[in-house]
Amino acid sequence: MTATHPVQRAIIATLMVAVAVGVALGLAEGLTRFFLPAFDPSGRFEFRHRVGSLSLGQPGIKQRQVKNTGDYDVAVNINRHGLRDTKDIARATADDLIVVGDSVAWGWGVEASDRFSDRLQAMTGRRVFNLATPTDLAGYEALLAYAKSLGAQIGQVIVAVSLETDLGSYSAVAERAEDRTQTADWKQWLAERSAAYLLLTTMVHQTPGLKALAVRAGAIVPNLEGMARNSYEAEAIEASAGKLQGLSTRHRLLVVLVPSRALWVGGNRAVEDRIHTALAAALAERGVALLDLRPLFEASGAPLGFHFATDGHWNARGHRLAAEAIAQCLKGGTEACR
Repeated sequence: MTATHPVQRAIIATLMVAVAVGVALGLAEGLTRFFLPAFDPSGRFEFRHRVGSLSLGQPGIKQRQVKNTGDYDVAVNINRHGLRDTKDIARATADDLIVVGDSVAWGWGVEASDRFSDRLQAMTGRRVFNLATPTDLAGYEALLAYAKSLGAQIGQVIVAVSLETDLGSYSAVAERAEDRTQTADWKQWLAERSAAYLLLTTMVHQTPGLKALAVRAGAIVPNLEGMARNSYEAEAIEASAGKLQGLSTRHRLLVVLVPSRALWVGGNRAVEDRIHTALAAALAERGVALLDLRPLFEASGAPLGFHFATDGHWNARGHRLAAEAIAQCLKGGTEACR
């Protein structure tokens, strides 16, 4: 025997293990897709349709949006323009209401009928078109331009501004319109491609003991620990307020402030309070119509109760409160509206 035999045996053993693991994973994937088709990622919603800088839904699709923690499992129907709306934005008139915003306004995790835009239509008797998609202030401007390009007439615009993600140093040279919900890490990659991974993570998230182990191992970041936290930057506040003021000069605008969860939990609360207060003041100074939802959320005594337990988006209760407040604001009947 030669000295190379141990090395050859090690290589062969490694290859055999790799093949065995590959076969096992392939078998697990195939069996999961066959016996548990609900976990097949091909039937789950993604923002893949590009319109300029925007990421919209694929026109005409009917899919589901599912959270492996069990927070939600809802239907998502996208119209021919890539929007989650049964109405055709091309038919909008100046008498209609138009909602723009990010994933909160889009209705992440709730049925379309539970979104504040749909509830607002039922409350006011006016048609409400939903233009939302995961983006930022520059993206909201792009959404309105997209609607106009389709033939829409723009009347009253309601802009839901997220204090967790929308603040930034906007400029005419380098706008920041981008998809803020889709992430390019390995977890996202697996979630988009593997039924077995979705089954496994669902089991872990919904089994307390396994979830606790995954958290300790760093495989799962608890919801409130993973939320966005801001640093106070006067330039970003002024730039964001200026961006919204610019929109208000071209449209009849109502800005709805979506408060950050970091106001109520974690070690950044004082900074988040300062930012929230400063942006509201900057908008008021510029004469921008404003509805601040923060005092309404806090009046409940449990503001986090308007969000999903393990997801930062509003649940149906949060959307209901927002719709009621906006309806009252449009009538001029709420102290939270300035």
